Amino acid sequence: MKFNSAIVISLLVSAIGFFFGQTHLWIPLSVLMAGVIDLFTRQWIISDKLGRAVIFSTLLKFVLALVGFYAMLGQIACLALIFYWIF
Repeated sequence: MKFNSAIVISLLVSAIGFFFGQTHLWIPLSVLMAGVIDLFTRQWIISDKLGRAVIFSTLLKFVLALVGFYAMLGQIACLALIFYWIF
C-alpha cells in the first residue's frame, strides 16, 4: 500500500482533536475518508482505459479526481485547524 499523506495528517489531527475535546472534527474525518478513496482509486483515475461506458467512466473519473483534490486541499485545512485550536 502506498503512503498517503492525507491519511496520516488527517488521522493525527483527528486524534489530537478527539484527545483534547476540540470542535470541528468533521473536517479531518472527511479528509480521512477522501484520502482513503483517493488511495484506492488513484491508479484507475490515472489510467487512460475507459471501458464500454465511456461517458459514465469519464464522469466517475472526474468525481473521483475531485475527491482526491479535496483530500489534497484538506491537508491544508487540517493544519489550519490545528492553528485554530491552539490560538
